Amino acid sequence: MGAGKERRQVVSMKVIAMYLPQFHKVKENDLWWGEGFSDWVSAQNTTACFEGHYQPHLPLNNYYYDLMQKETMQWQADMMHKYGVDGMCIYHYWFENGRRILEKPAENLLKWKDIDMPFCFCWANETWARSWGNIKEANSWTNVLEVKGDNERAILLNQDYGDVNSWKEHFDYLYPFFKDSRYIKIDGRPLFLIYKSKLLTCLKDMLDCWRKWAKEKGFPDLYIIGCNCSGNEFLYLDAELYHEPLRGSRGLVENLFDSDIKRIDYSAVWNNILSEPPKDNTYYGAFVGYDDTPRRGIEGVVVENGSPELFGDFLTKLMAKNAAQGNDITFINAWNEWGEGMHLEPDQKYGLGFLEQINISKNKYHSISLQNHTDNKKIQALQKRSDKFELYLNDLDIWMTLREQHRNLSYLLLEKNIHTIAIYGFGIMGKHLKQELEESNVNCLYIIDRQKEKIHADLPVYSPLETLPNVDSIIVSSYYFISEISLECKYPLISLGDLLHEEYSRLK
Repeated sequence: MGAGKERRQVVSMKVIAMYLPQFHKVKENDLWWGEGFSDWVSAQNTTACFEGHYQPHLPLNNYYYDLMQKETMQWQADMMHKYGVDGMCIYHYWFENGRRILEKPAENLLKWKDIDMPFCFCWANETWARSWGNIKEANSWTNVLEVKGDNERAILLNQDYGDVNSWKEHFDYLYPFFKDSRYIKIDGRPLFLIYKSKLLTCLKDMLDCWRKWAKEKGFPDLYIIGCNCSGNEFLYLDAELYHEPLRGSRGLVENLFDSDIKRIDYSAVWNNILSEPPKDNTYYGAFVGYDDTPRRGIEGVVVENGSPELFGDFLTKLMAKNAAQGNDITFINAWNEWGEGMHLEPDQKYGLGFLEQINISKNKYHSISLQNHTDNKKIQALQKRSDKFELYLNDLDIWMTLREQHRNLSYLLLEKNIHTIAIYGFGIMGKHLKQELEESNVNCLYIIDRQKEKIHADLPVYSPLETLPNVDSIIVSSYYFISEISLECKYPLISLGDLLHEEYSRLK
């Protein structure tokens, strides 16, 4: 991880709920899904898809609020304080060329200083597209309302990260929020989540700039958390969030014979979450429930058999697990995801039931035995080894895709004016790289490896401690090696994984 975080003694647990700023009128929703669309429309119009299916989820007292109204956000702030929610993590949308959407609730909150709603942002950095467009890594808001037509655009809002000028524009927009006294900070560092950090091919360069600008503004740094990381990107982050129920639902799908709906047991998901091996710099997330059939119809996923009592029991155990890892924050998904059946806000079936469990869990988690959650060196070592092989397999899969498309990394290196390289780490990935660059205009001059004596190659081999001949750049075959030479090496270092992801992004 980037700056990392020291394990601390947790005195009290804070709860931050994910917050969807979608419940108000915007012209784009009117155009794409119909006049007045928000998730209230999705929630109201859905029906049960099978016997015993809890739908629709409707708000208590039919309170279909409008987030543009100050009294709505005041009601939410009062509710969160009463029931133990310490802050909201508001989804933030920033697209190509600084295009924004659903930004008004947060901008209004910034103006309404008298509303005591601590908050931070989670950048939902996905392209918005229609589901039939088959756009990779895109979010299609509501499949059930889509009508395919010849004049319909597949991409609604394109996600592109631009250059340093774009990053500066984005940072300057965020800065007034960061400096607000209600903005959540960790050791003085504004907290910022990135929903899919693996999509940010410029992540390192962008965050380097953001951290520099934050320090120039008087902050000690930023505190950046990536959700469900799956590649080298976590090298540049401070921590990771296991954003649930995505991770916990793996391998638990049960299909009905007469439906495409995927059904998953609530307790099974939670048991998977609680059984995750301990991992440094990782926050373990909670979830209230999940049912996206209001948006996806029969293609949806339903997590069934949940209840406030089960939620409270599992939440208490999860808080104990977070505390054992030195985490004094538990993130809950979500405050108001009504279109995904995932809301702490009261509904007509359970009333305040889920909210009422939060303070109970805060008061009980200290008494939970931490025997199963304390550090276990062997488990952590196995987890790190598993993570390493997962990254290798992910990068190899990308590399195979590039080769199928006749893409060679030498072209990307030449674009960067890199003509001579050395390869650091001559394992599987290093050997593949050397082979790929043969007969190209990029010359690999030598190998660097800690186990110099065991390396058999038709090139000179050096240890990291030796004086290294001149090259334009050193390509590090595994991110695990970067820390060994990054402080002393006089040549630019490039992660092979970053190169693969950068070239792969051009295929999209």
